[in-house]
Amino acid sequence: MSAPAGAIVKLYVDSRRRLNVGDVVETQTGRRYVVQTHRVQERGKHAGIRQHITAIVLSPDEPNPDGAKVLQIRWYRR
Repeated sequence: MSAPAGAIVKLYVDSRRRLNVGDVVETQTGRRYVVQTHRVQERGKHAGIRQHITAIVLSPDEPNPDGAKVLQIRWYRR
């Protein structure tokens, strides 16, 4: 079951492009998350690439925040 719009979720994203607070992460299905907190993993296999974020789920009809950069990602199974 997916989190409803407005819920706060914790995610991680593997990307060389750095996210900032206020940026939007968008999945292939169009689901969007606004970044609230952000940290880059400093140790281990994914150091420097894995970004741990806390984000708010946007509703489908809600616009992206003004000036937000959008990072499109592809979910994959672990």
